Amino acid sequence: MTTRNSMNSRKAMTTMTRIKWTFSGIALASLVACSGGGSTPSAPPAKTIADRLDYANPTSGTYMLVKDATSTPTHLVLNLMGPAGTQGSGVGFFLTADNAKVAWSKVSSGDTEFVKNGVFTLGSGVQLLKSKVTGDQLQAGVFQKGTTVPAVTFTAAGVLASVALDLKGNVPVGSIVWSSTQAPSTKAVLNQGSGVPVPIAINYGTLTAN
Repeated sequence: MTTRNSMNSRKAMTTMTRIKWTFSGIALASLVACSGGGSTPSAPPAKTIADRLDYANPTSGTYMLVKDATSTPTHLVLNLMGPAGTQGSGVGFFLTADNAKVAWSKVSSGDTEFVKNGVFTLGSGVQLLKSKVTGDQLQAGVFQKGTTVPAVTFTAAGVLASVALDLKGNVPVGSIVWSSTQAPSTKAVLNQGSGVPVPIAINYGTLTAN
């Protein structure tokens, strides 16, 4: 009788042990399923709307528009640079950009004009610093007054003037605003040291919304 009871007790313990292992296996399987089981997460959807402006500086040219270090992803500041050793007392220019993708903006929020002076001595009182935006086009001028102020001798690091562009909303990724091989139409003039204006050509890099 005792032997039979012992056998029944061992069978009951074996059955309980199997039940415990079964439930442990179910719990482990559930944990693996909840944690993803090491599967690779799905990739995020590809970006379709641009959130930054990418500008590649021109690689050649006498007068060039180059990116300023203060630029942000959506606010591009461009500096007009001139040839070292050249003398001038002012510069005026027309620039165009695709108004569907970007907008001409003031370089700094506190500026009164859409152009910022660089190396020129504008003096006190009413300054010859003016700009006008009409659709795609920016018209800007920075000039010293009179002939008594000495002309400025340009250096390699000297910025003649600065302008800025802001990225608009809902612009598709990869949209080209302008390219170095298809630069927007522009007219520019430099006041020489003598005060006589001469036409100049401004070189651009490639500007893309990404």
